[in-house]
Amino acid sequence: MRKIYILILISIVLQNCKERTELNIDLRPTYSDFENDREQRNLYGEVKELEQYKAIFQNSKETREPLPTLKEKFTEFGSLNKAEYFDNYGQITQIDLFRYDKNDYLTKSTSENKLANQKTIQLISYDSINNTTTRNITFNDSLNYKFISKFDSNDLIVEQIKIEAKDTVVRSYEYKFNDSNNKILEKEFEEGKELSVGKYKYSNENQLIEYSNKHEWMELLTETVWKNNRIVKQTDYTISADLNKHLDRITEYDKLFNPINEKIYENSELNRELKYDYEFDQFGNWTKRTVSMKEHFANSDKFIPIYIESREIKYWN
Repeated sequence: MRKIYILILISIVLQNCKERTELNIDLRPTYSDFENDREQRNLYGEVKELEQYKAIFQNSKETREPLPTLKEKFTEFGSLNKAEYFDNYGQITQIDLFRYDKNDYLTKSTSENKLANQKTIQLISYDSINNTTTRNITFNDSLNYKFISKFDSNDLIVEQIKIEAKDTVVRSYEYKFNDSNNKILEKEFEEGKELSVGKYKYSNENQLIEYSNKHEWMELLTETVWKNNRIVKQTDYTISADLNKHLDRITEYDKLFNPINEKIYENSELNRELKYDYEFDQFGNWTKRTVSMKEHFANSDKFIPIYIESREIKYWN
């Protein structure tokens, strides 16, 4: 896990501003190669704690009482320290805890699933000389797995060995790159049998514009549209075994990579459409999101509010 990258200048400029609702377009989202868990969650600034709630509309004007859906805590370096998940009734379903060494490498994770009454403990160790990571996983203090992952000089996984009792399964990975050192192909094998093939296509500006992942029975394809070095739209397809291409979803984004419109298809026909309206804090994170839906399957001609999500965010500084 890499060190945190702090947006120092932005924090200094904005730390004394009052909350506001407009979008801060000076910020830049990170789409890949994330430095930490905060970045992976599209969070800006030095987020310390996040609590998310959801209130469902009973009609177009009134909502039920907001119930918690997610609570997360982060270290100063941006790594996830604790996560709590809730069901539709606000009851906690799972608690995850994470521990790190002084270099911010994950060394232990504990996950307690309340619904399945299952506790999973993962212990992680690192061998910098051989460039390997070993994960020992225990379920309810009895069932044990060991995963040994080997990486190349570019930190890409090249082999993973799974050991369970006396059984050992080996998966290997192969990659190809273009002249700009962009990954264009990755293959996953298990005991020599090809499991999946990932293909990447880039624009002349080295921006990823197409990604596909093919398994034995189907292929998932995502096409990405960029504008001014930002992702503005993604289209998802499923390619079935008979090579028919089925449109699944079209998502449009604002300048900070928050979805603002989402069209969902069934058998390539428009089924329903979601619209997202936001309010933001001074760091660029949304604090309120109103979600409305248009039911194309029912020939609806207008968006109806269905729920409101809110977030309470605390910062280290």
